[in-house]
Amino acid sequence: MLEVGIFCALQAMDQMPAPGTACGWIHVPTSEIRFHWPDRQVVPAAIGLAFGVRATGVPGFASASAEARVTRPGRATPEVWATGISDAGGSIAFFRFDTADELVPGLWTFEVWDGEARLYHAEFEVVPAAAMPEIVQACGAIS
Repeated sequence: MLEVGIFCALQAMDQMPAPGTACGWIHVPTSEIRFHWPDRQVVPAAIGLAFGVRATGVPGFASASAEARVTRPGRATPEVWATGISDAGGSIAFFRFDTADELVPGLWTFEVWDGEARLYHAEFEVVPAAAMPEIVQACGAIS
């Protein structure tokens, strides 16, 4: 099962090393992530907003050695980090806009792979913040 969406992510989060990413680490939520705008795949580019995928494996499936891959527009290779996925609960892969250089409009893709098997693929269209002021203002994010 896949859920996609956008959420306000202005709260502090823990970090985990992720050498396959541009900044070398990923955010680790300290509480469950709820999509404030579920089923939305058009995302305003604004600091403090995040978007992504929550996946639950089919009954009986579990992988502790999966790999999340996020490809940004204009980048030839994806950012990658280790993740897990199972039938026991949702595993979330997301991107949070933290810096101005990350506010890249265009098609972003999220995939999770278990070895040679792609477990899922989702696409998000990032647009300028001015195109969706209701979401940007609702989060109190800056663009």
